[in-house]
Amino acid sequence: MAFVAWMAAPDGVAAEQLLSGPLAKLDIKDAVIEKGGVSKGTLTTAQHFGLSPKWLDPQEQIAALTQQHYEYIVHDALIKKLVVKGIGGPGGAATRLAGLKTGELDLAYGFTGKILPQVLKDAELRWTHNFTAPWVLFFPNWEESDSPFHDKRVRQAVSLAINREFLIHQETQGIGAPWGNWIGPEFDDVLQLPLPEYNPDKARELLAQAGYPNGLQLDALIPFTPYLDMGERLLADLAAVGIRGSLQTYDGPQYRGKRSRGRKGYDSKATILKSIAMTPGVAASAIRLFATCASGASFICDERIEAKWKQYNASTNPEERKQLSQAMQQIIIDDFLAIPLYINPFVHAVGPKVLPEGKAPAGEGFHKYWSSPQAPYPYPWEEWQVKE
Repeated sequence: MAFVAWMAAPDGVAAEQLLSGPLAKLDIKDAVIEKGGVSKGTLTTAQHFGLSPKWLDPQEQIAALTQQHYEYIVHDALIKKLVVKGIGGPGGAATRLAGLKTGELDLAYGFTGKILPQVLKDAELRWTHNFTAPWVLFFPNWEESDSPFHDKRVRQAVSLAINREFLIHQETQGIGAPWGNWIGPEFDDVLQLPLPEYNPDKARELLAQAGYPNGLQLDALIPFTPYLDMGERLLADLAAVGIRGSLQTYDGPQYRGKRSRGRKGYDSKATILKSIAMTPGVAASAIRLFATCASGASFICDERIEAKWKQYNASTNPEERKQLSQAMQQIIIDDFLAIPLYINPFVHAVGPKVLPEGKAPAGEGFHKYWSSPQAPYPYPWEEWQVKE
């Protein structure tokens, strides 16, 4: 069995439009495949709209999603067995670090906050960042007239209250990247925007203008599990301008289950949700999921975005679609409907058994495992090699 790992993200005309057209198909057996070896080339067809590898029978035909050329790699898996363990909750990062130190784990993710300095200082471990998407704040049910976040000035005050530079230092030891959009930089249609301003005094002024001269009481701030310390730091920044509240935490499945229902997952109209928008493909994919009225996972329903989304879906012109995607991103940022924080570096670390060998800063070849664009994890897993 061989696998194909796509090395670029598809964009351009929507998949359903392309699939209905008279497009060519490629029989994978026509590619040059050497058993146990690696072949590279270009491919004018692609079935997989995401970026994780798709196992294919060498005889399987793959239908076209885009007319662009794609690099591909075909070879047999380089590992015999892959074991994935979920180690989260309070103290999860410390447990993951201990697993790396004892050799029980070869790879662990998500090191941040107080644990990250220990990872960076350990000469036996090698680490890498994986910039994928920004942390973002949403306001569930902001569209309701009795929500404090119905007023743009309140949403803007939240953004102005956050000291992103300090947050990046405390959470990531300066590794995180400042960014002005709520969608990450790896998309062809993403719009690069100015960095958000930090101005607590202006935040207080806006709250007073919006009718909250004595500040505002939140029902809750919901942190992204398991990044709970970051939630506390956000609350401290908000409290400094008069926006008071406490954390409401969930375990991972609960958090994701509620978030998957979008604004319908939350009864409160005075809650801030910390999230991250990871969707493969193009930036417009994140808009469809989180910022269109019809999406079950949406936190944004706005008639201006709906009008442009309708135009986007009707267009088959790649440049026009890019412009419409960027126009929707601009509306979301200008109206503070989503508040970007910084690009999550999602620091990973590997133990000494991971090949190629070497202690940091030597042995840098292990970075190859993070070469797939838009992938939060080191795909494809079949590329990994470890010492027996």
